[in-house]
Amino acid sequence: MISNEQLLMQIDKHLNYARISGNEQSVRESLVAIKAICDVGLEAQIPLQAPTTRSIQTASPILPTQPVALKEEDANGESLFDF
Repeated sequence: MISNEQLLMQIDKHLNYARISGNEQSVRESLVAIKAICDVGLEAQIPLQAPTTRSIQTASPILPTQPVALKEEDANGESLFDF
């Protein structure tokens, strides 16, 4: 993981380069580099708080059950397709 101190040192290096170069293109490149460094620092997965613990609940095991055949007076059999 990159520390904030390393990021700030890189930003400072590009800032100094932008100040001493008289070239507009060099200043623009330094600003783009500074923006990229800032984006890296902001997107880093740095936990700001201690992670909260979650309790994991285990479900009771599901036991297989036998299908219950319905007995209808006007049905011809046990199949759904027996009319």
